Amino acid sequence: MKITSIKSVMIQGSWTWTLIKVETDEGICGIGESQLPLGVPDILQRIEKMIVGEDPRNVIQLAQKIYRGLSGAGSTGGSILLAMSGVELALWDLQGKITGLPLWQLLGGKYRDRVRIYADTGRPGDRSPEAYADGVRERVEAGYTVVKVDIDHCAPAEYIKDGHNRALSRQEVDHMSAVSHAAFDALPDDVDLCLDLHWCYQTSDALRVARRLEDIDILWLEDPTPPENLDALKYVTDHTSVPIACGENHWMAHGLRPMIEQRAADIITPDIPRFGGIQEGKKVAELCEMHYLSFAPHNICTPVGTVASAHVCANAPNFLALEHHGLDCPWWDDIAANWSGPVVDRGYISLPDAPGIGVELNEELLRAHLVEGEEWWD
Repeated sequence: MKITSIKSVMIQGSWTWTLIKVETDEGICGIGESQLPLGVPDILQRIEKMIVGEDPRNVIQLAQKIYRGLSGAGSTGGSILLAMSGVELALWDLQGKITGLPLWQLLGGKYRDRVRIYADTGRPGDRSPEAYADGVRERVEAGYTVVKVDIDHCAPAEYIKDGHNRALSRQEVDHMSAVSHAAFDALPDDVDLCLDLHWCYQTSDALRVARRLEDIDILWLEDPTPPENLDALKYVTDHTSVPIACGENHWMAHGLRPMIEQRAADIITPDIPRFGGIQEGKKVAELCEMHYLSFAPHNICTPVGTVASAHVCANAPNFLALEHHGLDCPWWDDIAANWSGPVVDRGYISLPDAPGIGVELNEELLRAHLVEGEEWWD
């Protein structure tokens, strides 16, 4: 069996989703997903030239061939890894279809049949504490036992003194605290709350926010400082009792290794269809386990990338929760043509036994949501 081509298509949903197909000379195809479309189609053309004619069953070797072959073009991060990750997912899907095995079994089995999903809730229209409380209540009614809300830039514009210096006014900190407490108070005792700062703030101000949250038992505070400076992140983690989560803006297991080894965060959040793929996700989960850290991947994908990530989560004993960012797209579940019910059901994904990732595409639906100028990959 040989690889014959790589194709991609961009879909407009909650985000711009990039789906990838690896075709073979025996008619078996693997489907993957690359999170974010930035430069991915152009890079896929280069990757195609590198692996056409190769045996698709050598998934790990092919991923390394791509990574090493593009090292001069910046394969340690950015669009190179976005494209590589999507191809790697498709190769794992293809491997499953060749062997007849689900991805979780290819990875060595699973610790759990269901993967706990956390619902991203975002920012409500009026940004009031009451509106945030209403938003998390909606997620609880939908069955979720973990809810995340964004508290960066949640304050009224007149509270902001300077939009460039990463500093927070007292009014902003007060409002962020009020929003967080309102969301926490709206949740029943068996539902966890996560809060996200989206890398927006300088160290001292991120710590001001964290300390205002120490009287509520949140699951984590995510990305308090910009991603470039690990020492700043570690300073926040070391000086608050609030658990700190980070990792979605770092690349490959080596990119996350210093964060894990230095315990610069308490919960590690790689984005599997973005930062390097399935094998790298498994490496990070295992490295976290060695350091007694929780593994909670970031995710904004269609069911393809989401279920692929869920297979890794099922395989990791230290898994905590996987993000779901498609709740506000009414046709998100319908993308998976072979699922009899919702992909995320009452806050969980039940691991499929179908070969590979286990998601077959609803092509008719996706054709109706192509990015302008895109053509389907027939």
